[in-house]
Amino acid sequence: PRCTAVKPEEPHVLQTFQQDALTLELRDEEGAVSLVWSGRSTGREPGAFIVPVLSRAVELGRVQGKPVVLDFQAMAYMNSSTITPLIRLLSKAMRSASNVSVVYKKDLKWQELSFTALEVFQTSDQRIQIRGV
Repeated sequence: PRCTAVKPEEPHVLQTFQQDALTLELRDEEGAVSLVWSGRSTGREPGAFIVPVLSRAVELGRVQGKPVVLDFQAMAYMNSSTITPLIRLLSKAMRSASNVSVVYKKDLKWQELSFTALEVFQTSDQRIQIRGV
């Protein structure tokens, strides 16, 4: 008898957004709505591109009753202008009932420095989490 490996199903990709070297992939996964970030964000005003995508992810999470996961592990670089829309989103989430997790690669020094600064937005009830993996 022969054995064949079965690949696990990819999370359902709803939409892919791209601007220059930055790609945001909106996924509808079993336990969460995920926004997977990859590439480089170097624009002077990336909020014009990022904010509508973040809003869509948060709205989808709200409608489906799922937490939102912002996954930055595949990001190669992002400038300080990219952090501003994230700060606004986390600040708004703190004042609402939203569940938002930010996941980053703690082995990358620049990610560790950028994302540990966002820990001030973590809530004691764990609705907002900043996690290095």
